[in-house]
Amino acid sequence: MVAVQFTDDEIAEALTILIAKIAEEPALGDKDRAMLKRWKSSKMKLGSDDMEDLVRKANEDFARTLQRRERSQLRKPDWAE
Repeated sequence: MVAVQFTDDEIAEALTILIAKIAEEPALGDKDRAMLKRWKSSKMKLGSDDMEDLVRKANEDFARTLQRRERSQLRKPDWAE
């Protein structure tokens, strides 16, 4: 199995894009939008404990998903495709 590890920078960029998409939601009020952006800029900085936890969890989840897919491919008979 190929090991894939996301870097801190990659996860931070994905989080930035996700936060921007959420902030664009029309149902989100200005106060909530500001709170979301403040949270990202204060808690989710590169090198912070929260960001390191996110990177670790994202890599663990991705590895688990790859393992699950690999197992399901092994169990699937050739004629089932």
